[in-house]
Amino acid sequence: MIKKIINRSPIKSKKIYFKKGKNIISENINIFKKKYNVHRVIRLLNPDFKLIKKNMNKFMHFSIQNTAHVAGQNCLIVKIYKKGYFNGRIYKQPIFCNNNFILAKCLSAKNNINYTDLKKKDFKYSLSNIKNVYSLKKAIIRRYKKSLSHLSNSKKLSLGIATTELEIIKKF
Repeated sequence: MIKKIINRSPIKSKKIYFKKGKNIISENINIFKKKYNVHRVIRLLNPDFKLIKKNMNKFMHFSIQNTAHVAGQNCLIVKIYKKGYFNGRIYKQPIFCNNNFILAKCLSAKNNINYTDLKKKDFKYSLSNIKNVYSLKKAIIRRYKKSLSHLSNSKKLSLGIATTELEIIKKF
C-alpha cells in the first residue's frame, strides 16, 4: 500500500536564511547551491550536527518518509540555528548557521522504508545517538516536532523513513 506523501515544505523556497552575527541574512537558494556545487541541502539540528565527528568519512542520514536525494549528487549539510515551522497551513522557514557546512556526496537513497525493514547495517554510519530502531523513532519525533506539528507522533512514525547514505568530502 502506498502511503500519502506528506508535504514537509509546502512552499518552494527561493531564499535560504542564515544567522550572521546579530542579523538574519537571506540568499537566493539557487545561487547558494551553485556556489557550493550542490543539488540539495540537508538540515540538521544543532545536537545532531555536533555528532558528525571530524574523522567520519561516511554518514547515514534518516528523514521522515521520503527524500529527494539522488546517488552521485552533492549535498550540503547545514546546522539549524532556529527551527522552521509547519502546522498544515502556516509555513515558516528555518534559519541556519552561516558557517560549519559539510559537503557530502550521495552514495544511495531509499524512500518509504518501514522501520521493521531496517537492518543493523543501516545504522553502521548513523549518528551516535541513532543506533537502532527505537532511538531512530525518538530522533524522528524530536526532529519533526515543530516542522510537522499538525501530525501526531504515531502518524509521523507511521509514514516510515528514507535513508541517504553519504560520503563526507569536506568540512567548511
